[in-house]
Amino acid sequence: MKIKVNPLFFALSLALVAFGHALDFVWTMLALILHETAHALVARLRGFVVKKLVLLPYGAMMSTGESFDKTSSVLIGLAGPLCNLIVALILLGVWWLFPAVYPYTQNFLYCNLSLGLFNLLPVYPLDGSRVVLGVCKNKLRALKGLQIAGVVLSVALLGLFIGSFFFGLNFSYGIMAVFLFYGATFGTKEETYISVLDGASKNYSLGVIKKRVEISQSTPIVRLYHHISSTTHTTFDIVDEKGVVLRVLDEETLKTIALKNKLSTPVGKAI
Repeated sequence: MKIKVNPLFFALSLALVAFGHALDFVWTMLALILHETAHALVARLRGFVVKKLVLLPYGAMMSTGESFDKTSSVLIGLAGPLCNLIVALILLGVWWLFPAVYPYTQNFLYCNLSLGLFNLLPVYPLDGSRVVLGVCKNKLRALKGLQIAGVVLSVALLGLFIGSFFFGLNFSYGIMAVFLFYGATFGTKEETYISVLDGASKNYSLGVIKKRVEISQSTPIVRLYHHISSTTHTTFDIVDEKGVVLRVLDEETLKTIALKNKLSTPVGKAI
């Protein structure tokens, strides 16, 4: 498994150390390791192998080289935050049994609690957004809403960061704001759309209908995805104004084209 580190993760690390919170950095790293280990273990149980892990300030981007089915997407997405929340509950029990350990583990509980709750928020690119994308039918519309929510939350956190200058500096708000804004707006097309533009996960237990759709070459790529679902296998005939077939696309070819172009690009221009 390849492990990469996002520059924002270095920014968080340096900020914690520079402001005298080196121990908090250690607790954060430990909570993050538990978080991502839970993701990886559940992915393994669902038959996926993690090939790449990119460390981010409050989580990580995990890549298996495959797209998750609906159930796997929900379970894997929830695994990390739930692991942190369970650890926090265990620490509360330890405090009740052994009160003397409270001063030494207080920050570790806060790290797990904040990491778990923060990642459950339904905003892109947090784990909560992966859960939402796993259960919703119109993934493209949902993704757009989740990205907008990510930008709105990043602006709110930036406001809290600026306000903290007057009430006790809290640089975590600033790091989270940059992290969310970056993830929601500047993530690569592959990171953003690979799970959304996937027509390979079919629900064969309900039956999959083969259908053929004729569509104009001036139609934006995004509209073709309105004809794709888990119960259909769609082939597209791209036609000109006279109805003459210019090219035939299957779902996998369409996904490749979508990843290389903007979703607003006319399909005829993209091919």
